[in-house]
Amino acid sequence: MIVIENARVLNLSPSSLSGPVDIAVDGSTIAAVGQGLAAKYPEAERHRADGIVSPGLVCSHNHFYSALARGLMVAVQPSKDFAQQLKHLWWRLDRALDPDIVRASGLVGAAEAARWGVTSVVDHHASPEFIDGSLDVLAEGFKTVGLRGVLCYETTDRNGMDGARAGVRENLRWAKAVDDARAAGQEPLMEAMIGAHAPFTVGDDTLSSLSDAVRASGRGIHIHVAEDKYDAVHSRHEHGLDIAVRLDRAGVLGPASLLVHGLYLTDSEVDLINERDAFLAHNAQSNMNNAVGYNALLPKYRNAVLGTDGIGSDMLAAANWAYFKHRDSGGQLWMDAFLGMLQNGNRLLERCFPGKRFGRVEPGYQADLAFWDYDPPTPLVDGNVAGHAAFGLSSGFVSGTMVGGKFVFKNRHATFDYAAAMAAGREQTVRLWKRMEERV
Repeated sequence: MIVIENARVLNLSPSSLSGPVDIAVDGSTIAAVGQGLAAKYPEAERHRADGIVSPGLVCSHNHFYSALARGLMVAVQPSKDFAQQLKHLWWRLDRALDPDIVRASGLVGAAEAARWGVTSVVDHHASPEFIDGSLDVLAEGFKTVGLRGVLCYETTDRNGMDGARAGVRENLRWAKAVDDARAAGQEPLMEAMIGAHAPFTVGDDTLSSLSDAVRASGRGIHIHVAEDKYDAVHSRHEHGLDIAVRLDRAGVLGPASLLVHGLYLTDSEVDLINERDAFLAHNAQSNMNNAVGYNALLPKYRNAVLGTDGIGSDMLAAANWAYFKHRDSGGQLWMDAFLGMLQNGNRLLERCFPGKRFGRVEPGYQADLAFWDYDPPTPLVDGNVAGHAAFGLSSGFVSGTMVGGKFVFKNRHATFDYAAAMAAGREQTVRLWKRMEERV
């Protein structure tokens, strides 16, 4: 047991800030929150927080395979639209991934997420020249760091039908591995979804196979939708259906489904997604970087969550980008709405990890926690948390991160070899960039 002493508990949404309390952690869960817990549990390990403790942050959509693209030094053809950008850059990158590069990408991604107070990442992986077993290799980084993760493989027809079938198999294999671990009495930090790239690269046969995989595994689908206008137009032209309707008729739209982007979905599609109680991941930085437009219907979603789409894992920054872009686009939502979307990532986790509770610093919840040494020059109270989140609090104030009751960062130092993770990333980046040059 660990007793965290002298902590002010910050809940982001609904926002609240307590006075100094102790937090008792027993195994992977919070056992008690209150005064004098060190005396109540004298045998417990003690940790002085002397600052703010919040629930850990959740990245609800990421691509750790892009972790080594930072500062990319590869000749890339100019792109006139998003479809060409995918072909010239990102589809070259994912074809260049091999086991060692995937391993390093996962390790770097997990290490940096933990550094920023992120305790869980929902990742969407693709490596067409290394499919079988790729999720095991990606998971190594999560396990080395101690990060919680929900993994899937990005099934697509774009590399041929053999590749599509292999993608479905990898999703099912990984889901079964998680089930087997749980059946053996383990409490894995890893879970599974059924991954697909985007409807315009997933034909009806593959979508049918994905639907079978969703039913067989009991997991939800994780798929990009309408990131660019082309995807929406393609669905209507090739299938005579709006994207959400096509997914719904295939039987993959439900409470465990995670749709990503959704910039060009219609009002009726949003209504259908809400009716099915599915999730929509908003990725403001990525949308701006790719110049694909803005999701003006974002306020309509019941279950909007926040992701980065591969641009790191700094989720407080992601919430800020989402808020400021919304304001720049004429939206009227205040920052508290985007903290609510960040909080919604915990509801997604609860659907992925049956029986577990996430997102509050309260007894019975998972001890996934972020520690902050934020000492503001203005009062921080219940009523102005959103204002501090927008204009003061940042990931630079994270001093510790705990996942499932274990510190992965403590007093600003990693409990794993952070320097070795970064060194592995630099070593494999050289290989990745070279392999990309060979795959024009």
